[in-house]
Amino acid sequence: MAELAWDISCTIEMNEAPLEDYAPSGLPAGIRSRVLRRIKESGVLRSVILEIPAGWTSEVSLAGSADEQGYVLTGDFSVGDMKFGTRGFYFYAAGQLRGAMHSESGAKVVLILGGAQSFGTEGKTPRLPAVEYADAFDVEPFEPEINGIKTGTSRRVLWEDPENGADTRYLVVPGGFEGRGANWHLVHEEILCLEGDIAPDDTRPLRTNTYLHNPAYAVHGFHEHPNHGAHVLEWHDGKWAFNMYDEKTDTRVDK
Repeated sequence: MAELAWDISCTIEMNEAPLEDYAPSGLPAGIRSRVLRRIKESGVLRSVILEIPAGWTSEVSLAGSADEQGYVLTGDFSVGDMKFGTRGFYFYAAGQLRGAMHSESGAKVVLILGGAQSFGTEGKTPRLPAVEYADAFDVEPFEPEINGIKTGTSRRVLWEDPENGADTRYLVVPGGFEGRGANWHLVHEEILCLEGDIAPDDTRPLRTNTYLHNPAYAVHGFHEHPNHGAHVLEWHDGKWAFNMYDEKTDTRVDK
C-alpha cells in the first residue's frame, strides 16, 4: 500500500481559477473553462468548470472519446431533446453518440472527464448506458451509514461505474454535523461546495463555489464540520471507502 500523506489536500475558489479556452478536437469554439484538476501524471483534464455562452451550439450530434459527466450549476444546457436546467446531471460513456448540444441562455457546468476528450460524428457502442436527470433532485435521497452508524447526512448517487466503483454524489450536510476525525481513502476525492459552508478542518473553510481535492491516501478531515450546513457535489475515480487514521499504527518519524 502507498504511504499515507499529510497536508496535500488543496482548495480552489472556483471563480478565481484562470479562464482559458475549452477546445477539445472536434468541438466548436466559444466555450471557456476554469480548470479545477489535471491528472498529475499525464496532465489530462479531470475536472473543470465550463462557461458556455448564450446561443452556443455544436450544431450536430457528437460522440466523445472519453467518459463525460456534467452537472449544471446555472443556466440551461441541452443535449438533443433533453434539457438540463440548474442541478441537471448527465453521464455519457466514451463512444456514445449524443444529440446536438446547445445552450439558450448560457450555462456554467461542472465537467468531469474519464480521459483525454475529443469529439467526432461517428459513434460506437458505449460500455455503459447514458444517465440523464433534468434535475438531480429527481434521484431519491437516503441517509448513508459509515461502519454501521448513521451519518445524519443526505446522499443522492447520481452515477456509479459498475466496473470500478467510481461515483458522483449530491450530499446535503446539516448544520451541527461533526465528522468522525482524521481519515483517508484509496481513491481521489473531489468536492465542490454548491451552497452553504463546510470545512474539512479548521484551516480550509469551504464556502459556496469552493473546490476541494483530497488525493488518494491523503489524511484529511481532522475537524469536519459546517457552521450552517451545506450542499456539495462529490466525485471519486474509484470505489470510495472511509478509513480512519490511526496514529498509534503510524510509525513515521516525521508525522
